[in-house]
Amino acid sequence: MKLERLFEVKESKLYTVGGESVSLDGKAFPVKWSDVEAGEGEYNEDFLAKLRDELKTLEEKKSFVFIEPVFDKSGDYEQFTAAMKHCARRVKDCVSVIGFAVPEEIIAYKDFYIEELFAKHAHYCFFCKRSVEPGVVQY
Repeated sequence: MKLERLFEVKESKLYTVGGESVSLDGKAFPVKWSDVEAGEGEYNEDFLAKLRDELKTLEEKKSFVFIEPVFDKSGDYEQFTAAMKHCARRVKDCVSVIGFAVPEEIIAYKDFYIEELFAKHAHYCFFCKRSVEPGVVQY
């Protein structure tokens, strides 16, 4: 199921596809890497099911968020990206998800991370605490 793009990035800011500026206040939704990944390559499906339910509740309220992954365990950028890609697959039908943030810990690998998540989720916007390139929302 492909979702329609509802948001877009212009000049490192978030807008609706209709051109209306979107405030990022209250939009970051933290998700810990350690909650998503139970062990290397093993995912906590119970947590992900509850996350999906919570995001579906936001959808019913017509509320939107972006997932702010929390890099809270040891591992490399590929393992982290795989975990967030799996998370994205589990919430793929949640209209409430605007996209994913790029954590500072993997900023050097942001292109890899964005490409991996964007491949199956072309409607996502990406966020970063510092502006790194056009097309990424600074928050």
